[in-house]
Amino acid sequence: MKKPKKEKVKILRYLFILNPVAGVGARRDFLQLIANACQEKGVKYKILFTRSKGDAGKIIQKKFDKFDIFVAVGGDGTMNEVASALAGTTGIMGLIPAGSGNALGRELGLSLDPGKAVLQLLNGQVTKIDTGLVNGRRFMNVCGLGFDDHIARCFAKSTSRGPISYVKEVLKEFFSYKPETYEVDFNGTKTNLTAFVLTLANTSQYGNNAFIAPRATVTDGELDFCALKPFGFFGALNLGIRLFNRTIDKSKNATYFKTTKLVIQGSNLNFHVDGEPVNNNQPIEISIDPLSLSIVVP
Repeated sequence: MKKPKKEKVKILRYLFILNPVAGVGARRDFLQLIANACQEKGVKYKILFTRSKGDAGKIIQKKFDKFDIFVAVGGDGTMNEVASALAGTTGIMGLIPAGSGNALGRELGLSLDPGKAVLQLLNGQVTKIDTGLVNGRRFMNVCGLGFDDHIARCFAKSTSRGPISYVKEVLKEFFSYKPETYEVDFNGTKTNLTAFVLTLANTSQYGNNAFIAPRATVTDGELDFCALKPFGFFGALNLGIRLFNRTIDKSKNATYFKTTKLVIQGSNLNFHVDGEPVNNNQPIEISIDPLSLSIVVP
């Protein structure tokens, strides 16, 4: 009887893609932490830095056959680039949350401590999650219109980062912003909505535990629609509380439902995906791509 051939155990290969502008991006101690953890685990690894927008996707395309797990280290922008490049492929994504909001990381139970997140990555398991599609672009967290998009644009121009800077932009722009009217085509029924904020969410939160879509999960094969009609100062206080205690869907100011696709039209159709502003004047077609991204979770 022939002895079965011994097969060499495959050693996983990790490519860490770092945004040097992010909180831990260029810290030597963090780079050493990655090196130490990978060497102790006995895995192969390489660390590359992005230099400009779009670099992460280019890196993955070039290195796709040489690595097994592509790790986004940075904020929502880096996360979106890596996820967009891997969704619908056999590639696997890893995530070290190091941004301002970290919505996807929080949703998946990843630690916001970089050292702990690296250990979760190296000892984790692979699962599949949904991604959203809007006019050909992918999003993992939210696609937003109205004040949501307006603040994303203001924040993108700001030289400061973090939740405090975001709140400052909100307070500065809140009283001068004029709500938009949108035509929403959902299941063949067209409805006109005047909304201060209009969001399609894959994750339950914007980030920083601000829950714009408390019923959302990243594996249910649906997007959560939440539109907030115009409200005054005291209404804003109430909605602010609801945003953090996960009850905004129960507000009388909210229109909330789940969907797999819809179309939005209006005079101002600019939107953002995961905080990245997109200039647009075409009807917005939004849909879900179920379980399209493989990602490492604790």
